[in-house]
This record gives sequence, structure tokens and C-alpha cells, in this order.
Amino acid sequence: MKALLKSIYPYLFLFFCFVLPLDKYATSVPNIVLIALVVIFPFVVTKENFNILKKREVLLFAGLVLYVFLNGFLFQDFDRDLTISKKIAGSLLLIVLAIPLERTDKLKKTVIVSVVICIAISLYHLYFFYMREGEFNFAAGGEINEVLIIDRLYLGFLCVISIIASIGLIGRKYNEYNKWYFANIVLCAGFVLLISSRLAILLLVLLFLLKIFYTKSKKEYLFFFFGIVGLMIVAFMLNKNLNERFFYAHSTQKDKGYIELFQRMEPRVIIWECNYNIAKNEPFALTGLGFYHTKDLLVDCYREIVTPDRRKQYFIESRFNSHNQFMDFFLSTGIIGGLVFGLIFLSFFVRNWKYFFGTGLIVTMFAFANIESFFHRQLGAYYFGIVCIFLLMDYQRRNTDSEETKTGNQAE
Repeated sequence: MKALLKSIYPYLFLFFCFVLPLDKYATSVPNIVLIALVVIFPFVVTKENFNILKKREVLLFAGLVLYVFLNGFLFQDFDRDLTISKKIAGSLLLIVLAIPLERTDKLKKTVIVSVVICIAISLYHLYFFYMREGEFNFAAGGEINEVLIIDRLYLGFLCVISIIASIGLIGRKYNEYNKWYFANIVLCAGFVLLISSRLAILLLVLLFLLKIFYTKSKKEYLFFFFGIVGLMIVAFMLNKNLNERFFYAHSTQKDKGYIELFQRMEPRVIIWECNYNIAKNEPFALTGLGFYHTKDLLVDCYREIVTPDRRKQYFIESRFNSHNQFMDFFLSTGIIGGLVFGLIFLSFFVRNWKYFFGTGLIVTMFAFANIESFFHRQLGAYYFGIVCIFLLMDYQRRNTDSEETKTGNQAE
């Protein structure tokens, strides 16, 4: 029976990660699979598997989860904040449940296939959107998020993770599957250009430039880099949504400069201004204000500074969170929570900066955390856990391979 559970468990974990972005079509499936994983976990885990949980990043994250719950219970509206606290704890739980896997190659492939399915479904809906509207006009407004399988920001983020996973699987040696990983890179890059996901596009340029410094064949990657730049120029010429998303070409206020248009057109500018106002005026430093009380204060700020009334009502009804995970922790849990969350990123960077795969994941997650409070969404919380799994197990694999190499050399 134990042997059967050991053979089933990895595939059950991979299935959980596969269905995460498909939540719109399988709402309760991830929770059911997660319960099954928790039940089976004690029967498949070994004492050696727990060694990875001794890494400082896991200890920092565990300390953050404990602090969030204790701080919420003692100083905040615990029942109201419990929804978000459970999402943070769920991210840590996913890391713990992953330790019997030992390696992440199959998890990388699962993420790639999952994102390809998301792209396929989204393209299917985009086709009917185009047939109905006669054009791809989704530079502004929330209509695009109704057409795509998940929000544009998150789908673009997943495409970038999928590209990094493909690069990680390609490696340095020839593999017959490399052509498929390369095809996935092209598919994901083309898709983020099509849907005009700004964060994903900027990250792709940054990551490809970063890749140049992690390869000996710099001429080859410079060639591809300028090829990507050329492709983007063509994409900007053919896809008017890119011009409108990046340069606000659809704005009727032609007399305004780019900075003025950015400040006026971007909701996050207002949200971040309210973050600053709350940090300046509220006594948040020691224990924080609580996740939902912070949102209440943000709504009060929207009432004061957002104009015109129609836009103000939109902000109030949407109850936008801080849209910055670092600020969300600082304001909601105080300086301790904010610093510990920041230390997790710093620790991962110190451990992985010599390797593109780890650095690419950290840069992507860091950029995402600066414009989105992803722990307010189940998908965001779990994908933070998946990124941590990649980083932890990739480091463990490098150590194991290094030790085996040393042992082999000594034996010779």
C-alpha cells in the first residue's frame, strides 16, 4: 500500500499544479487534490526529505506565517484577516508537500503544459471575441480579463515562468526535446505580445538581456536579443494595443506629456499614493493595521483623492488592495512582517545569483510583488510556493551533483 501511495503522490502533486490556472473551469478541484495530498503525505515522506525544510528561506517563511497568525490574533481583526492569512499559510504548505518530489524537472514540464493549455483556451476565446468585435481592441478596461482564462497580469506572469522553466530544461547539453522547449518560448513570447501584457513584455526583455551574462556564447545571445527587439518593434507596429498600453495612444489628452498621462491613466499610481498617505499618517510600524483594515483605509483615501466621481465610484466598488506585496506586509503586519518577507527574496538571491534559472525566477517574482499583492489571490499564493520549490530544489540538486562529482574525483 505504501509503495502504491509513493507512486501516486508525485503525479497527484503535479496534477494539483496543472489545474491551478484552470480554476475558472475546475473551481473545487485544487482544494480536493490538496486535501488528498495532505492525507497521503505522512505515508510517503522520509526523514531525509525534511532536510530541505531547514534552509533559511523556509525557516524565514515559516516564521513569517507564524508571525502573521500571532499578530493577527493579538492585535488585528483575526476573523476578518483569516482569509488572507490562510492563503499565505497555504503557500508554505505547498512547499512542505513538495519535499518528497526531490527533483523538479517534471514540475517544470507540468507548468509548461498547464500554461500552453491556458494559452490555447484563451486563443479560442480571443478568436470569438475578434469575430464579434471585428478587432482586438482591449488596451483599456476589464473586458480582456473576461475573455482570457485568468487576468492578463497573471497570465503574462505565468508565461514568463513557463519561459524560464523551458530555459531551465534546455540546459547546456543537447536534448531531443529542446526544440519543443524553444517552441514554447516562442509561443509564450508571442502570446504576451498579442495580449499586451506590459509586465511580461518588460520582464522578457530584461531576462533575455540578463541571459547574455550567463552564457559563454555572448555573440549568439546578442543576435537573439536584437532579434527579439526587432520582433517587438514589428509587434508595436502591427498591434495597436501595445502602443495604447505603453504610450497611451488612445488618450484624448494629446497636450499632456508621457509622465502626466502615466499618472492620470494608471490606477496603481493612485493606489501607491494612498499607500504612502497611509504609511505617513497611520501608526502601523510595530503591529501593522491588518490586511482588511488597510483596504478600508485605502477606500477612504480613494474617496478623498480620486476624480471624477465615476472613476471614484469604480475604485470604491473595486476595493483595490495595495497592489504591492511588500507594502501590503509593511502596512498590514508592521515592519517585522515586511522585513522578513524582503529577507526571503534577499536570501534566495544570495544563494542563486550565479545561476540564470534562479536569478530569473527571483527577478520575475520580485517585479510581480512590486505591482501586485498576490497573497490576496489563491493562484498568486500557490505560485509563490511553486517558485520557492523551484529555487530550493534547484539549489539542492546543484549541491547533490557537486558532492557526487567530488566523490567521483576522489575515487579516481
